[in-house]
Amino acid sequence: MIAGDELDQLLGCDEEGRRRWLDRRQPAPPEANWWLQLLLLIDERWEHRVAERREWARLEIWLLGQAGRRSALGRAEVAERTAYFVARMRDAGTAASALPSADAVVRACLDAIPVALDRVAVPADPRSLRSLELDEMRDSRCAKNLLNAAERHRAHVEDPDLADRLRAWLAIKPGLV
Repeated sequence: MIAGDELDQLLGCDEEGRRRWLDRRQPAPPEANWWLQLLLLIDERWEHRVAERREWARLEIWLLGQAGRRSALGRAEVAERTAYFVARMRDAGTAASALPSADAVVRACLDAIPVALDRVAVPADPRSLRSLELDEMRDSRCAKNLLNAAERHRAHVEDPDLADRLRAWLAIKPGLV
């Protein structure tokens, strides 16, 4: 269990201090549930400490990146969680300077899709799901989940090539598993 005063300490640390804090506390091997609990506790702090929201938002985004780098959470999960978190922060009025750009968020989501656009399973008929391999269904579902998260940032994407790439994926999203 992580105590509230430890979170306050983490918030006040510089990046190197945060790394040391994680090195001392994270279980070995990395456990997804420990990381998810930490992120949940940060979310609670963000909800109740309005004056520090910007700092808590930056900390959560940093922690999501660390969870990916430390192999506690997979690439797709980090991208999806980051996309939803950034959208929530933007909707709550968090300054754009405290958040990753929509381009960075959407690119991370699209790059985390485990299959190419022209290779993803898109069954023409939902009754044909039985004809798909389990991995095909998983990849299609992962793509759909990541697209649901990325789509929340569509209006803020500035890179035209990235916007085209997102549009192409969104065109097939209704057919994904």
